[in-house]
Parts: sequence; structure tokens; C-alpha cells
Amino acid sequence: MHGIVHKTLKEYVVSRTDEDTWETVLERAGIEPRLYLPVTTYADDEIDAILATLSSMATQNRAQIERDFGRTLAPELRTTFTAHIRDDDCFAALENLAVIVESVDASSDETALPTVTGRREGADRVRVTYRTHREPTYCGLARGLLEGFVATFDDAGAEATTVTKVACVEDGGDACVFFVERERDG
Repeated sequence: MHGIVHKTLKEYVVSRTDEDTWETVLERAGIEPRLYLPVTTYADDEIDAILATLSSMATQNRAQIERDFGRTLAPELRTTFTAHIRDDDCFAALENLAVIVESVDASSDETALPTVTGRREGADRVRVTYRTHREPTYCGLARGLLEGFVATFDDAGAEATTVTKVACVEDGGDACVFFVERERDG
């Protein structure tokens, strides 16, 4: 995975606990401490081991931790890859997710990103489909990323925009499917 994921996961854990807890998580996960650089790629199994360890230590389950972390990660990804996002309108950007992901994926030699597509289903609704080659599938992370991504747009009306999961590979679907919908005032 891209180093920004690893770097932000460390920041996420430390901000909610402390540096000592981060060191404990790494020790229990069997990972040597290191400085995560956002421009480097790291093994997926490190993220998996850290998330598994966090869920064993916390009262939240893994999907909840992934989702919460995804909300934190989304603004970091948007800032890092801002040149790839050509839309200032939230729903237009969601509709162009495939182009955004492809352009980010093409700029990296080592990181293979999941397939993410957005299809407009009305002025205030986009259907987002997420497919990944990774195991585990990080479905909770995908949902949190969508929630966090929407919140980075001024026009989205984050308090009135919802992300609803309607299908999931973990429930036997061939992809995770989300509806991102904005409620309009009367």
C-alpha cells in the first residue's frame, strides 16, 4: 500500500491513544518500528497486522476501526492526490472516481489500487462500486474513505449527505456497493 496509508494509520492511533500504545501495537503485530514515508510503498500485510492487532485491543470491531480510520485517511489522500481530482463538486468527483483512481494508479509503479467506479443516479445520488484484489477486502475502510471524501467538499452538505452500503463482498456480493446521497431542503 501507499505510504500515506501507513503514515496516517500511525497518526490515527497516536492521536487516539499515545506513542506508547502505537509501539505496543507494532510489537504485538510483529512489526519493527520504522518511519513511514508517504512517497514509499509498504507491504499490505503490515496494515492488516496492525488493524487485526488494534481490533484485538479495542472495544470496536475491525470494520468499525477501518471505517473510522477511513474518515481520517480521506482528507490526507485528497490533499496528497489533489492534482488528480479535477472536480470541485462532490458528486461530479464521485462520478469520476474511476478516472481519479486510474490516474493515481498510473502514477505509482508498485501500488495496485482497487477498482472504484461512480455512476450518477440523479442530481443528488451516486452509486459507488468498490472491487479489490486484496484480502482482506477492507470494506469498512472503503466506506470510511467515502464518508471522509464527501466531508472534504464544501458543497456536499456533509451533515445532509449519507453513505449507505447496499451490497458487500463479505456478504457474498461480487463487489461492495454504496449509495452516496444528498438530501435537499424542501
